[in-house]
Amino acid sequence: MKLIFAIVQNDDSKRLIREMIKHHISVTRISSTGGFLHGGNSTLMIGVEKDKLQETLDIIREQSSVRKEYMVIPTTLPGYVDSSPTPVQVTLGGATVFVVDVAEHYRF
Repeated sequence: MKLIFAIVQNDDSKRLIREMIKHHISVTRISSTGGFLHGGNSTLMIGVEKDKLQETLDIIREQSSVRKEYMVIPTTLPGYVDSSPTPVQVTLGGATVFVVDVAEHYRF
């Protein structure tokens, strides 16, 4: 058995979870925050048998879209004369995935 931790943006999580359920793959969602932009993320815990691992990874890849957006990041550097916010293009979305071997698991 494998345990997958998939960290995705909140915008992608609902669509991804629906697709997992459609393929009879159990998933647990945990709200999380992190990264450069401190945006809302979801950490998905997905337990699958080894033979469903590739199918699950394919679904994550398909449903976690990468997109470019403009974010306004304030420039508050010491000694910086122009303190007006500057729009910066950033890449959002995608998924960070960890796959871990599970020695034992129980359902009670």
